[in-house]
Amino acid sequence: MKFLQRLREPSTMAGLSGLAVIVGANPTKVNAVSAAIAAVLSALAVFLPEQSKGE
Repeated sequence: MKFLQRLREPSTMAGLSGLAVIVGANPTKVNAVSAAIAAVLSALAVFLPEQSKGE
């Protein structure tokens, strides 16, 4: 779940988008894919239970 938490951070999304553009991806498509991924991860955040740290 730590991986999903990192993916939801805006800096991670910006970094991945920047890397994709550097390797030749179309910036418009990168933005669309990033928005779709953010939407899916946001939906997961709503439905997945939070984990307590002491249990």
